[in-house]
Amino acid sequence: MTAINVHPYLEKLEKMIDLEHVEKTRSLQQNAFQFKEIDHIPTVINYNIPEDEWPCFNFNEIFYNREKLLLNELKQVYMGAKLQDDRLYGIRANYGTGIIASAFRCPVHVFETELPISKEISQSEIDSILKKGTVDISSGLVQKSLETVAWYRETLAPYEKLNQVVGSQCLDIQGPFDNASIIWGSSIYLAVLDEPEKLKDLMTIICNTIIDIVKKHRTIDGKDISEHDGAWNYLGGLCIRNDSTVNLSGEQYKTLIKPFDEMLLNNWQGWIHFCGKAHQWYPELLTLENLKGINPYQGEFYQLDDMYEKCRESKIPIVQWTVPVDKKHQEMIKTGFSRIIIQSGNYDRACQIKDHLYKTGHADP
Repeated sequence: MTAINVHPYLEKLEKMIDLEHVEKTRSLQQNAFQFKEIDHIPTVINYNIPEDEWPCFNFNEIFYNREKLLLNELKQVYMGAKLQDDRLYGIRANYGTGIIASAFRCPVHVFETELPISKEISQSEIDSILKKGTVDISSGLVQKSLETVAWYRETLAPYEKLNQVVGSQCLDIQGPFDNASIIWGSSIYLAVLDEPEKLKDLMTIICNTIIDIVKKHRTIDGKDISEHDGAWNYLGGLCIRNDSTVNLSGEQYKTLIKPFDEMLLNNWQGWIHFCGKAHQWYPELLTLENLKGINPYQGEFYQLDDMYEKCRESKIPIVQWTVPVDKKHQEMIKTGFSRIIIQSGNYDRACQIKDHLYKTGHADP
């Protein structure tokens, strides 16, 4: 792997950081997520960055080279610092969705065009883990990830503004059932019906493993244990991912998965992400005592007015809505909501969208 010097990029970014803008963004997010009055909906506007401004790497490169991984993570910070949109800044040791599962001896597969994944282990290996009741959190990708977290903070330390505003985003911990689905494989959906107690035992170990890793993570980076960091830093807490759970019924979520989401949220609060159609159980999320937000990442699957009304009643904000908001819903939604434009085009087009956002309160025409 070709070596790369990160410091010219860090020096460039250090000069771009506007601390006053960051504080305004923190205040905007704080008020929005508490359903207070705001002048516009917090919005992240992503756009194309030419390689002569900031380097681009494939996933195979960043997996094996932490300098390239750092620059890849900081690309979002550069994008936000240049545009001055409503994102806050965070970087994570982004080794894919299988970090927790790798501690359960799941093999890791690395690709060029996608993040690494982990694959299932055998039932005999699962039985062995259940018998032991714990896993070694220094195994798999965990140790590599935590070493990268430490290196990030050491590397940013000489840069006063970057060290101050670029948060140490928690590893991708997935969620209790998402991790279980990686470890168990696709036959987990049969286990939901045939072996629910065994599945619960596995998710108990998964939750305990996540808790131990998050505590170690925060010991290393020195950040508040309740922070998640990243674009929606003010929301805070853990980001629990419930993508595999969309294949379950509302009753199955309530009786089998919800207690384990609660187990994690009761430690640090947090928010829950889900892709796909979760109509059957997302209202149940709103009853979680320590839930700070929901992140339905495929908004095209939902009736926004119905979801927003439910969330407003529960004072649970919708975070990072992904699809355009029409005029009808713009009139309805004035707070308790944030938006992401995944791809706006070039920088000039991003500026036009931001200007419209500040004039009207919403980024969409």
